Amino acid sequence: MTRPTWVWGGICLAGSAVPGLLWQTTMVLGASAAATYLGELLWCAAFVLFAVRRDSVVGRRVSGMVALFALAIWPVLATVVVPALPVFSAAGGDLFGAILTSAALGLVPVALALIAVVQVWRADVVPRGFRWVPTVALVLCTVPGIIPYLPLLTVQTSNGLAAIAGLGTVCRTVGVVGLGVIAIIAGTQPRPVASVAVYPPPTD
Repeated sequence: MTRPTWVWGGICLAGSAVPGLLWQTTMVLGASAAATYLGELLWCAAFVLFAVRRDSVVGRRVSGMVALFALAIWPVLATVVVPALPVFSAAGGDLFGAILTSAALGLVPVALALIAVVQVWRADVVPRGFRWVPTVALVLCTVPGIIPYLPLLTVQTSNGLAAIAGLGTVCRTVGVVGLGVIAIIAGTQPRPVASVAVYPPPTD
């Protein structure tokens, strides 16, 4: 028997990256908002599917489910929270405030994803051969965002910043789509058959 929630969750997760990529490729006027909303909807559906029912990748542990639910709604929360935050302008001398706000917003989803990854390992629901994939996806989505904050690696030129931004987009896309595809593959695998202990008949 397969795990259909993993299959559908993987389809939604991999599909969440498609609308944004299509819009960046075609640049159709007025399609940006629609692509964003569709991507966020698929993203939300994916993590809800991974969290619930008996095939929950975190074994329905409370901390893992909370982390997955928070990750599911984070893109929507970010669009609501960011406009409500104080405006810091690096040009206006508020460089520390601007960096702190940007870093804090970036660290929240990373912390939630880290909690979820740890709970995936602890729950022992995902087969061992697939359990490392969320960790790799987390690294791919996180490392490019950290590079600009490293003093020794900070690139001040516009070309360098554009290259880092492009690298981040590629890494995040590979991480998200790759995790979705692996979830589909894992969901199509047969469940392990529970072994039944056979005892010899009693002897007189």
